[in-house]
Amino acid sequence: MNRLLKILNKYIILSILWSIIEMVWIYIQPIIMQKGSMSSNDYELYSFINTLPTYIDYLIRIIIVILIVIDFRKHKLNYVVLTCIASLFYPLLGIVIFSLLLIEKWNNKVSE
Repeated sequence: MNRLLKILNKYIILSILWSIIEMVWIYIQPIIMQKGSMSSNDYELYSFINTLPTYIDYLIRIIIVILIVIDFRKHKLNYVVLTCIASLFYPLLGIVIFSLLLIEKWNNKVSE
């Protein structure tokens, strides 16, 4: 179990980091968007500020997909495309699929 946690540590950290950013954003956004702090002419800035969490979310999803591809090659596992597609839409699902495939590989090695 300790080996699995060492491998999954980076995914856990990225998930926690995204949750913290998202929670902080919920409290900071109303402060940034307060009436009077931005003029009505700052539509580009307002639009950028509103879409910032979306960009961060996409960045974290892409980082998770890249890390999963690296780990799949390192551990010589199958179904990399399926897992990457799953982790692109639901990052936690991709991490769970990777974990299950890795545990299955370890169990097959032990039983041989």
